Amino acid sequence: MKHAIIIMAHGKLDLLYSLADNFNQDCYVFIHIDTKTIVSSDYLNKLLSLKQVKAVYQKYDIHWGGFSILKCEIFLLKEALSKCNADYFHLISGQDYPACSLDYFLHFFEENNGIDFIQYVHLPHPRWEGKTFSRFQYFYPYDYFEDGKKSYSRIRNFVSFQKKHLIKRRIPDYFDHLYGNSQWFSICRNSALKLIEYTKKSPALYRRLKMTFAPEECYISTVLVNLLGKGKIIPFNFRFIRWYYENGNRPANLGVEHFHFLLERKYLFARKMSGEKSLDLIKLINKYLINVDNTFSITSSGGWIYDGYLKYSYEEPFMQTVFQFCINFSICSVLDMGCGAGMYVAMLRQKGISIAGYDANPYTSQLSSRILPPNDNPCEQANLIDDLYCSSKFDLVICKDVLPYIPAEYENKAISNLKNLTGKYLLISWYTETDDKLIRCKCEDDLVNLFIEAGFIILKEYTGQLRESIKDSQNNKYYLFKQFSNNLI
Repeated sequence: MKHAIIIMAHGKLDLLYSLADNFNQDCYVFIHIDTKTIVSSDYLNKLLSLKQVKAVYQKYDIHWGGFSILKCEIFLLKEALSKCNADYFHLISGQDYPACSLDYFLHFFEENNGIDFIQYVHLPHPRWEGKTFSRFQYFYPYDYFEDGKKSYSRIRNFVSFQKKHLIKRRIPDYFDHLYGNSQWFSICRNSALKLIEYTKKSPALYRRLKMTFAPEECYISTVLVNLLGKGKIIPFNFRFIRWYYENGNRPANLGVEHFHFLLERKYLFARKMSGEKSLDLIKLINKYLINVDNTFSITSSGGWIYDGYLKYSYEEPFMQTVFQFCINFSICSVLDMGCGAGMYVAMLRQKGISIAGYDANPYTSQLSSRILPPNDNPCEQANLIDDLYCSSKFDLVICKDVLPYIPAEYENKAISNLKNLTGKYLLISWYTETDDKLIRCKCEDDLVNLFIEAGFIILKEYTGQLRESIKDSQNNKYYLFKQFSNNLI
């Protein structure tokens, strides 16, 4: 499967070469640079030296909010369709950066072949002009003004003038339904052909969108959802964009403080990257998400030695279930024993839960410090088979995906430590069956008896409820115990 990476760039081009360089396998790159941007011949030749870069254009004077953006998008799609045999077409900006390895990117679309990814909503919508059609109903002459606050203020005044004098354009009715979308998308070849064919044979809607505010944010989805239906269009584009005013811009100019978002779910791209502020984030992305080294070793006690994030799973239902349990049962202190890189610690702290994290991995502290808020206490290194001491016990101890890795000769020591750390409740997981030779399996009855002998009581009803909430796998089972001395439920 081949991919066309379509890049619309303007302003500073410091990331453009490294962005294009990432797509060096099964990809064709097409670049448009705003005519206002000065590009040296040396830099242009450097871009064209990349075998995947098929063309670099400087055709349009691009203006934020203007029809020029949509014109450029349609032009680039036409060019890419005619000059390569790509199966997918991905529109990104020069301030985007990959948020995954190329192998993952290619595999993702192999698994989802024929599906379009367009983040869209039906209009009108509460988040779009206050559930109105104002972007269609007034004239927004962004293409006729220089970009900048002064020009934008004049345009807003012009729109206010139209409203005052009851000057209003007809809402486009070429389709029964209008949709709004993110500018950035990934669509298959058939959809790209349909879009270009419709634009050529039925250009009325396209032409009508001149002097519409940000027409690229409604044209793509309106045409494709109406022509193709919703069946093969996922209303999410797998781009991470932080829609807050941070680091001098909205959407935010991304920095290292946003790295944890890229670990919470899989994204294909992240934006906006901007100058010095984003350089350290890009280094983290390169090391931990793109050029991934997933090699790790396991110590004789079962602990991991791993400088990375991706081998640690993060499951949102598990985090939400633990959070709800803490609220329902007034949990004041939580320990994640075997916290990995600290993702659950980070997410539960964001929700106001007092939680500490420990793991046998010697990289635990530095891994967790990157995903926790500045000045927050990082997770620390501790081995569950060592002699552990804690001045006060925790209301809830979590030991997820840890015990099955510990050798049988250290099993009793690990469980004894968990007993000494647990004040009220203990939540663990253990595999009943797996092909992974590093994991020791236990049948449910044997495991429950083991913890009963250690002084715990299995809470069968709540274990069942937790399993239903967490959606544990067929072979990796969750168990909720309480200390025998605490008659809490």
